[in-house]
Amino acid sequence: MSDNRYRICVIGAEVNNTEQRQILSGIIGEAQKKNAAVFVLSNLYNHLEPARHDNADNMIYELISDIRADAFIMLSESFVDTAARSRVHDLLKKRRDIPVILAGTSLPGFEPELFPSVNTSDEKDMEAIVDRLIREGFTRISLLTGPLSIKPSQSRISGYRSSLEKHGIPYDGSLVYEGDFWYNSGEKLAGRYISGELPYPQALVCANDYMAFGVLDAFAAAGIDITEHMAVIGYEYIPERSMHRPLLTTYRRNREALGAAAVDILVSRRSGEETVYYPPQGTFISGQTCRCGDDTEDRLQEELTFLRTKNQFASWGLKSDMESRLTECRNYDEFVSAMGEELFIVRNASDIVLCLFENWFSENEEHSDTLICRNINRYTRREDIVIRLSELDTLAEHFPGMAVIYLDPVFFKGRLLGCCAVMYDRPDTYDDTYRHWLKSVSNGLEFLRLKTDIDFLLQCSTLSASYDGLTGLFSREGMRTAFQLMKNTDRPVNITAAAFRLVCNKDVFIPEAASKEMISALVAAAKTVSRFCGNGGIAGRISEFELLLICPSEAVDGQLLADAVYSEIMFSKAYTKYRDAGTLLYCGMSFCGEDVMFSSIAGDITSGMDDAQKELEERKILPYCRELDKLHRDTERNPLQKYSLEEVSSSFGLSPNYFNRLYKQLYGISFCQDQIGSRIRLAKHLLLSTDDNVSEIAEQCDYTDSKYFLRQFTAAVGLTPKQYRKVMHECLE
Repeated sequence: MSDNRYRICVIGAEVNNTEQRQILSGIIGEAQKKNAAVFVLSNLYNHLEPARHDNADNMIYELISDIRADAFIMLSESFVDTAARSRVHDLLKKRRDIPVILAGTSLPGFEPELFPSVNTSDEKDMEAIVDRLIREGFTRISLLTGPLSIKPSQSRISGYRSSLEKHGIPYDGSLVYEGDFWYNSGEKLAGRYISGELPYPQALVCANDYMAFGVLDAFAAAGIDITEHMAVIGYEYIPERSMHRPLLTTYRRNREALGAAAVDILVSRRSGEETVYYPPQGTFISGQTCRCGDDTEDRLQEELTFLRTKNQFASWGLKSDMESRLTECRNYDEFVSAMGEELFIVRNASDIVLCLFENWFSENEEHSDTLICRNINRYTRREDIVIRLSELDTLAEHFPGMAVIYLDPVFFKGRLLGCCAVMYDRPDTYDDTYRHWLKSVSNGLEFLRLKTDIDFLLQCSTLSASYDGLTGLFSREGMRTAFQLMKNTDRPVNITAAAFRLVCNKDVFIPEAASKEMISALVAAAKTVSRFCGNGGIAGRISEFELLLICPSEAVDGQLLADAVYSEIMFSKAYTKYRDAGTLLYCGMSFCGEDVMFSSIAGDITSGMDDAQKELEERKILPYCRELDKLHRDTERNPLQKYSLEEVSSSFGLSPNYFNRLYKQLYGISFCQDQIGSRIRLAKHLLLSTDDNVSEIAEQCDYTDSKYFLRQFTAAVGLTPKQYRKVMHECLE
C-alpha cells in the first residue's frame, strides 16, 4: 500500500475556532482538487498560562520534527501563546528543506524569507466597508478598533481613513476609539453613547464582531432600539450573531480563499511555477443593523442550522456516560470499545483512530517513537497499525478517501500519551464537544493505568495493544508484530520457543488469595524470562498466566531452553516468595523454515502446555498425590538436602518399591533420579549466574568427585557444563 500524494501538514492552535475553520475549509477543499493529503497538528485548549497542568497540550507540535510532509502551512493568527509560537518557529526552522507558508498575518520573529505569509487585507476590507456606507449616504462614521499598539488595528484605521479621504470626507481622529477586540470594549462605548457623553454617529464600524455584540447587548439591556440612533456594522463574521439582537450586519473576510491560495502557491512552486498572490476580497453579510447588506435569508438559516446542530451534539456530550464507563474498563480492549460506542458524539467524523505510544502507561519513561494505532469505530474495526512517529502520514494510506486527518494530543497533566486522529471525508472540523470527549479519553486512560499501578489487578494489565502493563513484556499482539520484525532481519531461520504456564494450587490458597499470589509469581517469572531475550529474542504474555519466549537460534534446542529458564525461575529470590501459589509448567519446541508463522508457534506450544496441564490434573486423582507433590517441591527447593529412600517411604507407610512406583507414575522418574535432577538444576543455575569454574560448581552441588559430576551432568543435559554455559549465554542479555 502506498500513497504518493502531495502531503500538506497544517499547524494550528485550537482549530475548531471560527476563523481557523474557515481557513481550513479553503485548504482542504483546494487540496482535494489537487489530490493532496492534508494533516492538521493542533492543540486543544490554547492556554496562555504556561503553568497550567495541561501544558502537555502543546507537546503535539513536537511531531513537526518527525512527520513526513512536502509542505507546512501555519495558521499564524491562531497562536496566541508566544511560547508555543516560538517553539513552532524553532521546529520549522530545523526543517528548512520543506517550504512553509503562514496563512494569516506575519508574526514577530518569523523571518519573511523563511516564512512568507499570505493574508487577506485588513486595510482593503475596511476601506470596502466604509466605501459601502458612504454610498448608502452615511458621512459621519465612527470606528471602534483594537489595541492601537498592534498592526491589525493600525491597518483597519488606515483603510477607514483611506475611504473617507477618497470620498472627500475629512478624517476626524476623535471618531476613532480604541478597544480590545472583546465584548467589554463595545459595552463601554455603548455606555458613553447611552449616557449622552458622546453624540451618536450615523454609523459605527466595529473592527470585529465581538465588540459589535457588546454594543448591541448594552443597548438591548437598556431597552433602546439602536437602529433608531445609528447603523452598526461588524467585521470578521462570527456565526453566533443570531444570539444577539438586532441581527448584526457584518463583513466576512474571505478566509476560504486565503486557505486555497496557500495550497495553490505551494503546489505551483513544487512544479516550478510562480504564482502572483492577490489578497481576496470579502463579502457583506446581511443583517438588521444596517441597510448596507444584501438580503440573504439563506445565510441566516445556515447559521441557525449550524448552531442547532452544535447545541444538539453538545447536549449529547453532556448526557453521555462515556467518562464513567471508561473508568469501569478492566483492559485496553474494553476501553476502545467504550470509546467506539460514543463515536457519534464527534460531529460528522468519518473515522477516529487512537494512536498511543507503545509505553504510554510508563509514567517516568520518555515516550517511545513507536505508536500503536487502533480504529475505535466498531463497525469498521481494523487490525492495529504499528507505526513510527515519522510515519504518521501513512494513516492516509490505511484510510483512503479522507479529505483531512486531524492529529490532536492525548495527554494527562504533563505527560503526552499519544495523539488522536479524527478524520473527515469532506472539508470539516471538529467542535468543542470533541475536545471534551477527548479529554474524557485522556482521563480514562490515566484511571486505567492507575488500576494496575496500585493493585496489580489482573483484569487491568492489558494496557497497550503491544505491551502488557503487568509484566512489562509484549502482549500477544505485540509478540505477533515483533516476531514478524524478527523474521524480516537476517537472523537464522531456526526458531526456538519456550512457554511457561502458572496453574493455581487450590490446595494451598483460597481462590482470592491465590489470585494475588499468582499475579506476583507471574511478574517474578516474567523478569527471569526477559533475561533470555539476548541475541534477538522476544518474550510476551500470551494469555492470563502464560508466558512465551521465542529466540532465533541454531544451537539451542527448545526443551533445553525451556528447562534452563525454568531452572533460573526456580532459584529466583523474587519467585521463591510466591512459588506455593501455583505449579509452573513449561514446554519447549523448535521450529525450522522461513514460512513458520507466529500463529503456528503459539498454537503448537499452547497445545503442548494443554497436554502438560491435563497430565497434572490426571495426577491429582492418584493415591498420595498431595503428599508426594509436597515432597517433590521440597526436593526441588532444597537440592542439597539428602533424603533416604527407606526413611521417606517409611514416613508414608509404604515399601520402598511401592513408593518408587507411585513416584515414577506421578513424575516419570524415580525419587533418586529426581534428587539428582534437582542438583543438576542447581548446577545449571550456577553455570548461568556465576563465573565459577566447573570444579567449584560441582563442589557447591555436593559432588566430591568433579569427574562424576561431569558424567552425570552430560548424561542429563546432553552437553558438558562448559558447552551448556556457552550455548545458553547466547540467549542471555
